[in-house]
Amino acid sequence: MTPTLIFSKGGHRMTTEPLKTKILAVSLPLFIEHGYKKVTYKQIADAVGISKSLLQYHYPQKSQLMADLMNVNFNQWLKTIPEGDLYTRLTAFLLMFFDFISTNKAVNGLMTEIIANNELFNAFMTFFSNWLADNNFVKHDDNKVKAALLFAVSGGLQLYRFKDSLMVPVEQVTHTIIATLLTIVGKSSQLIDSTFHNAETLYQQLRIKGWQLVY
Repeated sequence: MTPTLIFSKGGHRMTTEPLKTKILAVSLPLFIEHGYKKVTYKQIADAVGISKSLLQYHYPQKSQLMADLMNVNFNQWLKTIPEGDLYTRLTAFLLMFFDFISTNKAVNGLMTEIIANNELFNAFMTFFSNWLADNNFVKHDDNKVKAALLFAVSGGLQLYRFKDSLMVPVEQVTHTIIATLLTIVGKSSQLIDSTFHNAETLYQQLRIKGWQLVY
């Protein structure tokens, strides 16, 4: 299929996919520096070199732009987790995720804003639910597991938000999420313990190299 051609403010031709890549590359640093709510369509459009209306054509909702940024980064991060037991992979992913955001001040600020804002939080939960299903952590039609995951992750994110005042170690956030999930879906305490053990071993190996932001 031939890519759609569009034109920047200066009349330069750009195809749709390279343009969307440029929009994402410009948006992430703006969100991290200024916060999601403070960044305007005009700021992003001016930085990309396109009109505000063209930006809104590609991203009618600013939350859709954030979802695309999260999708690109989450997919890249998932590639670092070796294939294996799904619960172990998910636990290792969450351990790495919370470690990554907690040790990156700017990213932590953006994530805290997402958790604290109802609109952003709901958008994140919708994205994360779909991402989990798209990556086979849960089947799209498995409503019990999906509900358990959303309940566990929602509570875990709020725990992360208040971890400092509650003096909760960051690793405990993941333990709470996974223990809640596996208990709801009826897994044994032995399986829960082995999942944590295997994921912790994997996590310590992955931390050596760490994660980076895409864009």
